[in-house]
Amino acid sequence: MTTKRVDGRSGRPSPVRRIRPWRRLAELAQAALALGLPFLRVNGESALRFDLGSLRLHVLGATVWMDELFVVLAATLFLAFAFLLVTVLFGRIWCGWACPQTALVDLTGFLTRARKRGGWRLGAAYLAIALGSALVAANLTWYFVPPAEFLRGLATRSLGPTLSGIWFALAVVLFADLAFWRQGFCASTCPYAKLQGALLDRHALVVAYDVRRDQDCVDCKACLRVCPVGIDIRDGLQSACTGCTECIDACRPIMAKLGKEPDLIRYAFGAPGTPRRLLRPASIALGLLTVAALGLTAAVAADRQALEVTVSGSDFAPRRTEAGEVYNALTLSLENRGREPLVLALSVSARAARGAAFELRPSAVALAPGEHRRLRVMLVGRGLPPGAASLPARLVAAASSGPGTTRELTLTVPGASR
Repeated sequence: MTTKRVDGRSGRPSPVRRIRPWRRLAELAQAALALGLPFLRVNGESALRFDLGSLRLHVLGATVWMDELFVVLAATLFLAFAFLLVTVLFGRIWCGWACPQTALVDLTGFLTRARKRGGWRLGAAYLAIALGSALVAANLTWYFVPPAEFLRGLATRSLGPTLSGIWFALAVVLFADLAFWRQGFCASTCPYAKLQGALLDRHALVVAYDVRRDQDCVDCKACLRVCPVGIDIRDGLQSACTGCTECIDACRPIMAKLGKEPDLIRYAFGAPGTPRRLLRPASIALGLLTVAALGLTAAVAADRQALEVTVSGSDFAPRRTEAGEVYNALTLSLENRGREPLVLALSVSARAARGAAFELRPSAVALAPGEHRRLRVMLVGRGLPPGAASLPARLVAAASSGPGTTRELTLTVPGASR
């Protein structure tokens, strides 16, 4: 039955607004996203997965190779600064609305009711949590191993000892957390909760009790009974508070029954009555750092190239033939980091050697998506004047689709043959 209060303007009862349904909706959406993301494929690859076999990170159709993890570092800095900025402005909004620990504990709230009833219900609750822990643990491995490969190995009993051991260990830890530790992790173990003391100030968004209306409190202790971490919100802000808003939902019906104004306990920027100040030194500094980190991430991401070319020398000694042709051997390391095949047209030019002509053998190389190839090419120079010297040149690898790349190199020009 929905508790109602009287609307002073119309004289008609109006339903008491509750926050819990919106939080449950957010938690269910988070669960659906976490479970479904490994199955979502973009450009033939998982939407988000770090492939252990190839050491590549797949993110929404883009592929980041192991030696390009500076992109991930820049993105991590952006997310870290953004997370701190949100914390400074909106307090523990993450804990109450988006934290996976909170979502899992809330979605297994049936355990609390089963403990009160006991009997077969408690055993069924533990079994449900064990199955859920196994599912969540498998979901975590899907961000490293394709879910189709995992499920196929599970069906054929060929997961292997390493993957099976990781899955089992994760499932055991999750079961212990959800069956026994639950909100105790948030109240005493979570490092983010300890970080709050350094980040929150008197202007951050918090779940607060309005001490100015202390006479409206009837000491029913409804807020205390529903608090999952067992704190009394009337004692002020405490580090164990997860911002779950259960105390708000418990207090509103009481105020409605008494005909008093709602929101004795409510979201507030600092203590109720404190002026709201979103722009303050901490938030401005973190905002600037967040924008700078975002710009850095965009810059390094834009600087990535789908084609990687490395040029090195060879054990083949440069020589000049009687016909005047100069031969240099080069070792090329080519890597196609894109998702499309490439045909590279290879050429060499040297500004300091006017009238000289260069030929590469081979002059074209085909690379499949993700292929890495190391090969030796022979560079033939014609029209180069005799005389032992080093000649700066430029190798051009022109791609059939998309931009190519250039690399500087030094050619050795031997003297006239005898």
